[in-house]
Amino acid sequence: MEKTSVQAEIASYTGKLLRDNFGKGPSSVYVSIKKPFVTLHLRDFLAPMERVLVSQEKTMKVEETRDILMQELLPEIKAALKVTANLAVNEMYYDWSLQNRTGILIGIIDEEEGE
Repeated sequence: MEKTSVQAEIASYTGKLLRDNFGKGPSSVYVSIKKPFVTLHLRDFLAPMERVLVSQEKTMKVEETRDILMQELLPEIKAALKVTANLAVNEMYYDWSLQNRTGILIGIIDEEEGE
């Protein structure tokens, strides 16, 4: 599969997965694959309930809730990367900028496995 279509498929899958689990997905997901890393940049990703909490300066509650959800979702994202792009991701990290409504997921690809 062509690199841009693989990236588009990963972006689409991730956006839908987040939308299904958070109630609102990001407006866009940008995927970049440059071994040994794969990055997914999420734009405009803040659910209405989270927006209220952030406005009340309760960002820790938003981060705690996201941590719980991401622990469930990271294995699914890793599996999608394996199936879609033949990328065996060993570790995956994420970080949020709630004020900017953005996030990033960074995966470390196992270079011994995959393509």
